[in-house]
Amino acid sequence: MAQIQDNTDIIQPTFLKLKETFNTHKTKCLKFRKAQLKSLLRGLEEMEQEFHTAIEKDLGVTLFSSQITSTIVTKADVENQLTHIDEWSKEENVDTPFVIGPGSSKIIYEPLGVVLVIAAWNYPLFTGIPPMAAAIAAGNCVILKPSEIAPHSSQAMYNLVTKYLDPSCYAVIQGGVEVSKKITTLPLDLIIFTGSPEKGKLVAKAASENLVPCILELGGKSPTIVDKDCNLNVTAQRIIQGRFTNAGQTCVACDYVFVHQTIKDAFINEMKTELKRFFGENPQNSNDYSKIVTEFHTQRLQELLKDHQGQVVLGGQVNVNQRYVEPTIILQPKIDSKLMTEEIFGPILPILLFENIDEVIQFINARPKPLALYYYGSNSKNKKLIEQQTSSGAIVHNDSVFHLLNPHLPFGGVGNSGYGAYHGITGFKGCSHAKPVFAKSTLNIYPFNIRYPPYTKHKLQTLSLFFKFAELPQRHVVNATLLVSFVVALKLAQKKGYLKKLFEISKPYVEKVWKQVNL
Repeated sequence: MAQIQDNTDIIQPTFLKLKETFNTHKTKCLKFRKAQLKSLLRGLEEMEQEFHTAIEKDLGVTLFSSQITSTIVTKADVENQLTHIDEWSKEENVDTPFVIGPGSSKIIYEPLGVVLVIAAWNYPLFTGIPPMAAAIAAGNCVILKPSEIAPHSSQAMYNLVTKYLDPSCYAVIQGGVEVSKKITTLPLDLIIFTGSPEKGKLVAKAASENLVPCILELGGKSPTIVDKDCNLNVTAQRIIQGRFTNAGQTCVACDYVFVHQTIKDAFINEMKTELKRFFGENPQNSNDYSKIVTEFHTQRLQELLKDHQGQVVLGGQVNVNQRYVEPTIILQPKIDSKLMTEEIFGPILPILLFENIDEVIQFINARPKPLALYYYGSNSKNKKLIEQQTSSGAIVHNDSVFHLLNPHLPFGGVGNSGYGAYHGITGFKGCSHAKPVFAKSTLNIYPFNIRYPPYTKHKLQTLSLFFKFAELPQRHVVNATLLVSFVVALKLAQKKGYLKKLFEISKPYVEKVWKQVNL
């Protein structure tokens, strides 16, 4: 397949067409949104084999890996949006403080407009279609820009959107660097970008010229902590899966491991055993081990293996022409080496040693905030310290990467690892404007008219009193007023003998009903 070509001429006309469609309010119709999501799901099912073939050509992954990391999880994400769209799109009634009442308050979730989704090459389908589905569910028009580094997947997504979605509302623009540069300069309403922190900064800078909000899902160096009381076998299996799936080309993969020094040898031996069981004696021949996406990235990883000054305890072999990097474990690399200062994004796992959890926390906090932080162990005190004293996009105990599959958890970074989030309701709301609507009653009697001049000492005192209880919802005030009024009415009725007369009048009827009930 030919390399994806840059064609910036189609960008402006495509954007204007989608902007025009959005202004007709076509995509705001809930029935229309649901029909598009259903059609998207049908397309994902009917084109499943086409996506498997494309991802295999781009990344060298097997059918099983393609299913569990791309097609199945992507369909599940779209299904989640479709299942909950009625619930999430409802108007949300909220309290009205008495001080600004009487009135009613609500939140309407309205679409933003035209949303640009820029997908990554490492998981082209999963980083492209789920955020697009969230934008569709929220009622937006969408432009999807796949990565040119995964050209077969890019073409497959173009085919999917072109065939199964309304072309007046949704489009795919393929292209390379020049297309990416120009498309981010458009006066869009939202950009959702998945990629490196360096590219994320460029996207945010371009977007800032038009004050376009962004959701940036970036990478970084996600740490893993292996405590002395961990289950070694389970820990090794899950770290290997999280680090070496897709040949380590995963934004939330553990980038380096802190291992308690008392279990160093046991951990390394367990990792060797499980790596051999996962991928065999020669991982290059394994159907379950992926290729590096390009020769350029293979050479980049080869460079990382040159000057780390650590001990290679496993692996280290590289074949640039075949885009192969052997699963590699390096003990105690130099802290200021490129291996420890740059995001690895490949099948290389540095191991550092620690004695006290405090030194690990200090190390993590001295560096940019990661997209994920993993802890293996059962020490509740250490878990709590990590949760309370570190900042990361997510914290995961005794697992790696799989927290991404929970649609009830937001997926996003913090600081250098990005900002904003999506997945589930977080994605729907992230692609919406929460528009507040306040409807004020025309009732304009005391005490509601004390807000107007001329101001007197009495008015100011009353206003000051109201603002002391500014958070008090008006429904509580109304309920309290009704209750007080009811009690006062009862007291007055009792005082004048009305209750006794009412009882005497109603007594025969009550006795008659009681007899009928007891028959």
